[in-house]
Amino acid sequence: MGDRLRVAEVERIPEDRLIQLITDSFDNLVTVALADATSGFVPQRTRRLLRKAEWRLDWQDALLCAGGELQVATERMRYTGDPRLDATENRLRRVRHRGNEASLLAKKLRRNDFNDSAERKIGTNSHLTAQVWLRAAFPDEYADLLRHERAHLSLDGTPEEPSFRDVHEQIEYACALGLVAAPRTPELEALLTAGDAVVRLATADDAKNQDERTMELRHPLMLGRWENALRELGTMTAGPARAQTPHALGTLPDDFYALPQDEAIGVLNARRFLAAVQQRRLEYKRCVRQITQALRERERESPHAIALAEAKATASRHLAERHPAEYALIRAELRPHEEHNGFLPRSLASSPQRAEIKRRVLATLADGTWTRSVAPEA
Repeated sequence: MGDRLRVAEVERIPEDRLIQLITDSFDNLVTVALADATSGFVPQRTRRLLRKAEWRLDWQDALLCAGGELQVATERMRYTGDPRLDATENRLRRVRHRGNEASLLAKKLRRNDFNDSAERKIGTNSHLTAQVWLRAAFPDEYADLLRHERAHLSLDGTPEEPSFRDVHEQIEYACALGLVAAPRTPELEALLTAGDAVVRLATADDAKNQDERTMELRHPLMLGRWENALRELGTMTAGPARAQTPHALGTLPDDFYALPQDEAIGVLNARRFLAAVQQRRLEYKRCVRQITQALRERERESPHAIALAEAKATASRHLAERHPAEYALIRAELRPHEEHNGFLPRSLASSPQRAEIKRRVLATLADGTWTRSVAPEA
């Protein structure tokens, strides 16, 4: 068996080998997703694997790819009277049904990730919220305290990560530091220095070829240009394909079957190419997701990030100790909204009401009208 999977092979592959195959190749993941949706012989361990949190977003994208391929296949079969139409339409329905399941699980994953995020944990904790708002009220003092804590933890000599305009700048920065393993070949160097037209042609060839891939396009340093080329190809093809948008095929227009044969075949060919471009766009998303996830995990585990978080927390506590009355005012404003002592409801965390409370409190602190009787908290 080669590294390129077929649907019939999925049921026989050991789980550790299967994980390696779908990690290395998005095409293999599409094959496994298709097998899960359309075959009754896929082991339960494989079905469970696709639904695990770490695979859900990739699984959803793979089903979108499989659905796009099957849709353009059914359109061509219907036009040509192919007897395989009914069977292919049945596979498409099953893939779309699985896609609905994957969408629900992906939404649940995003919701859980948001609820477990640092922003949400701060937003539901009255003490931490009060500290954050106090920092906004006294930014210069907080900056001085943070500098002191950074020096105390010997963080002053560590350069801060720069601000990035987009994810591709972040990836390029990580490559320069060696945080992302990205070997450079002569073929890659040629593509990196090539003009946009050359990259667009390479991207089009990669989309047309179902058996070979231009791996240089998937190199971390090429992802931004690959995305731009895919976007341009999608925009250029949407019209000839009679597509709903460059990102969605939609249904064929009502007048399609009245078109001259040559024109109709041209529409079907354009739709097939657009489906391939959309598939590559989903593969691009997966490449970026894999890299950024690895960078986030590395950052969370780095001693510098842990020490910096400690410095920020200590500086925030010292600021509250310097301004106990102001801190108590913020806590008093938040207390009526608490579910229980020190904890705010999730519904308030990102609501307009929270923003209004913050605006009012900071305005009161800024203009000095806060100096009513507020007992400092112990």
